[in-house]
Amino acid sequence: MVRSFAIIPAAGLSRRMGRPKLLMPWENGCVIDQVLQAWSQSQVTETLVTVRADDEPLLQQCAQHAVDVVVLDPPPADMKASVQGALDHIQLHYQPEASDVWMLAPADMPRLSSALINHVLAAHQPAQPAIIAPRVGDLKGHPVLFPWEWAATVKQLGSDQGIRELWVRHPGRTIVWEDEGPLEDIDTPDDYQQLKAKQEDMSKDSGS
Repeated sequence: MVRSFAIIPAAGLSRRMGRPKLLMPWENGCVIDQVLQAWSQSQVTETLVTVRADDEPLLQQCAQHAVDVVVLDPPPADMKASVQGALDHIQLHYQPEASDVWMLAPADMPRLSSALINHVLAAHQPAQPAIIAPRVGDLKGHPVLFPWEWAATVKQLGSDQGIRELWVRHPGRTIVWEDEGPLEDIDTPDDYQQLKAKQEDMSKDSGS
């Protein structure tokens, strides 16, 4: 049986937002609540969220969910280091097989849906392993699926290379998704206001 491990890096500093964006209000909770609920309701086997050891408010919020909270101390220098911390944790605590997979998506995607996560998972073909990402038109987004056998590649990346370099080193393909909403993330106050307005409009339409 193929196991799947979701990695949600949440160890950033929200510099462009100017405040902890993952704790900003969303629906009946906050942004990180919405994201972790989507993963928890999906078919992924284990969900891991990486958090800085000094971010006590976020640690407490994540602890309310049925996920594996990976506490990083010292804080990671960048997202790649955050992902590597989660990969090391998976290797140590779950002993993954080469046939397993890991998935990656930012923590600031409150419109991410379990349906999209399951769509990407279902596209995995163990006999023909490949990196898989959803695509809406020309827009490629998250969550991205990686065969576990290529997890070691992350440690081989240079200091100037990000996770996207894995697309260069290994086979990859995209699969069609019709709604770009789950692919959108939040970096700035304008992003937050625009996405929140979209979500509120959708909630009104579904309730009418």
